[in-house]
Amino acid sequence: MGSSPPGYLRSIPETMLRAVLSRFGVDAVAIQAMEASKRNDNFLVDGADGKYVLRRYRRNNDEARVRFQIRFQRHLLDSGFPTSKIVESKAGDPLVCEVSGLWSLFTYVEGNELDFSNAVQIADAARWLGEFHRVAVSFDAPEVLFDANREWRDWWSDGEDEFGELASMFAGRGLDSEFAFLRDWWSKSVRKWPAERVEQLPRGWIHGDWHGRNMVFVGDEVRGVFDFDPVRRGVVVEDVARALFMFGRESRPSRSIRLEVARLFLDEYQCGRELSGEELNAIPFVMVADMAPTVAYYRMLERDDEDAAAHLHHTIGLMRDLLREARRVHGMIVGGNPPG
Repeated sequence: MGSSPPGYLRSIPETMLRAVLSRFGVDAVAIQAMEASKRNDNFLVDGADGKYVLRRYRRNNDEARVRFQIRFQRHLLDSGFPTSKIVESKAGDPLVCEVSGLWSLFTYVEGNELDFSNAVQIADAARWLGEFHRVAVSFDAPEVLFDANREWRDWWSDGEDEFGELASMFAGRGLDSEFAFLRDWWSKSVRKWPAERVEQLPRGWIHGDWHGRNMVFVGDEVRGVFDFDPVRRGVVVEDVARALFMFGRESRPSRSIRLEVARLFLDEYQCGRELSGEELNAIPFVMVADMAPTVAYYRMLERDDEDAAAHLHHTIGLMRDLLREARRVHGMIVGGNPPG
C-alpha cells in the first residue's frame, strides 16, 4: 500500500483492506490512503476493472444512520444527480459490517478540486445546490439522526443549557473571551431572530457541508458531489448561507467574501429554486449561526482524541470574522443598514 497520511490510517493493515474488498468482489491491484478525512477513513483502490473508493465510517458509525446515508445517495444518483455509484457486496448489500467497522465501496469519480478563480465552476456548483434541494424533496425515507451532527438551531430551542454545558466542559481552559463573545452574539441574535421566526423558515433535506472539497470538477462542470454524512432535515437556506462563504471566499484559508462572487452564487442558485424574501433576510444571520458550537459535537471531538479547546477557539474566531462578512453580505442582498 502507498504511503499513508499521519494518524489513524496507519493502523489499518493492508490485509484487512483486501479482506473487506474481497467481500465486494474486488481484487485490488493497488490501495492508496486518500487525504485524511475528519469523518471517515478513505482509500483509493485500483481494481482490475476500474477505480473505487473504499470507506470505513469512523464517526458516523451507527449502522442505521450509514444505511440512511447510502439510501439518500442512491436516490440522488437515480434522479440523475452527479455522484458516485454504490457498489454492492457479493451478498447484495451496500454495507459490509465487520468487527473492524462499517465499510462501503463507491466508484471513483475523476476530476479536480474547485478553482476559486473560476467563476463558471462556482456558478455550476450553485446550480447543482439548487438541483440538490429540488431532487431531495422526493426522498421520502424516514430521517435517521446522528447525535453529533452539528445543529445550530439547538441554541434556539435550549440555548441556556447549551451555553452552560459548553462553559462547564471548557472551564479553566483559557476560553473566557470566546464564551463572552458567544454569549453576546447569542443574546443579540435571539432578539432579532426569535425561535418562532426561525421556525417559519422553509425546511427540507439539506446537504450540510456544500463546499469545493466535497465535489470534483471536469473543466467548468461539477462531475461528482460527495460526503452525505451531515445530511439531515433542516432550514434549507442554511446550505445557501454556508455556500456563500465557502465559494465566495478568496481562497480556502481566506475569511474574506468576494461580494460579486456571492451575488453570482445566489443568482445561479435561484435559477433552480427561488428564495423567499425571508430566506434572503436570513442568509447573513444563518451564515454565522451555522458555525455555533454544540456540546454534543465537542464531546465527540474529545472522544476522537482531537484538541476540542483548540477547535472551539478556531470556531469562535471564524464566527467573529463571519459576523463582519455577514454585514457586508446583508448590504449586498437587501441594502440599507446591516444587522448589529
